[in-house]
Amino acid sequence: MGYYDDFDSKPRQSNGRAWAASVIIAALVGSGTTILTVPYLIKSNIVKLPDATTTVSESRGTSQSVTLNVESGIVQAVNKVKPAVVTVVNLQKGVGFFSRSNEQAVGKGSGVIIDKQGHIITNNHVVEGASDLEVIINEEHIKAKVLGTDELTDLAVLQIPADKIKDIVPVQLGSSESLQIGEPAIAIGNPLGEFEQTVTVGVISAKKRTLPIEDQNGRVVYEQTVLQTDAAINPGNSGGALINIQGQLIGINSAKIAKSGVEGLGFAIPVDEAKPIVDQLIAKGKVTRPAIGVSVGYEIQEIPENYRGGLPVDYGVVVNDVSAGGPADKAGVKKGDVIVKIDNTQIKTFLDMRKFLFGKKPGDTVQVTFYRDNKEKTATVTLDALRN
Repeated sequence: MGYYDDFDSKPRQSNGRAWAASVIIAALVGSGTTILTVPYLIKSNIVKLPDATTTVSESRGTSQSVTLNVESGIVQAVNKVKPAVVTVVNLQKGVGFFSRSNEQAVGKGSGVIIDKQGHIITNNHVVEGASDLEVIINEEHIKAKVLGTDELTDLAVLQIPADKIKDIVPVQLGSSESLQIGEPAIAIGNPLGEFEQTVTVGVISAKKRTLPIEDQNGRVVYEQTVLQTDAAINPGNSGGALINIQGQLIGINSAKIAKSGVEGLGFAIPVDEAKPIVDQLIAKGKVTRPAIGVSVGYEIQEIPENYRGGLPVDYGVVVNDVSAGGPADKAGVKKGDVIVKIDNTQIKTFLDMRKFLFGKKPGDTVQVTFYRDNKEKTATVTLDALRN
């Protein structure tokens, strides 16, 4: 809607101008008198200042007092968590003037303090390639130690001296599984590495999205389950906190879709999936995952039907190699076998096999169903630890 002229288009008469002038003069005099007398009236307690309310006039002349409460749930949640969100600085060695070796900050991300021992969760890609790391708290640069990283889930755990955070309350872990679509989601981090402890607010857009993780050859080797939110997540927010209205950590901000015309597509690693990874990184410095002891080549669905040699199924993965002395080798699995099932789960792709196995632990026993010379066979395999 535009702005419109309030003045009548008809010519004004002279007596109207005089009336308008007298009104203006009276207003000015009245305003001046008020300015001079109000401080005296307040001081004498004749006039009292209003409380934190505002009066809203309605169209029929009635009025309604509305209390303005700025201490909302979001404000309380932010105040509770914000001190525990820190800046993480990635330092890498370089060559400066006169060929002198020095360290330079090549990137900044975010991190979240999770306990009084100085443990900090962040993203693996925030610390990747660093020769040293610093954490910035209240403008103080503190050396940080990497306890462990996990490339598949893009998580890392750092530690700083406990006395550096004695006045900071660590973030409380919540539950990502109990989240509801549409409930508030609050992101806290350091976008662009400059705007420390920036707060953005949105909602949980979806709970169980998956992002593909590719190896150096572009092959999808894992699918990371993530929370989707429309709270703004920008470069530098990586490793920061996604919290709920109670001020509990529900996710670690990790990625956003950065394409022209795309807005409100941010992703975070759910805290329920991050916690067991973080626990292992703190305890052992690495994540131990189970392995079956084979490398997989082709997927049957990639092979034209006339080249399948009469295989009675149209799915499965072809064993490309078997680790000597490994679990599959001990169970009798050989190169060229086609694995179609582990326990009662069909294996159609390499990703299917990895996702199933990563739900197990080293030492667990599984039943592997495979075809050899077009004949179905079954082997009992005791899983070993995956060698990185």
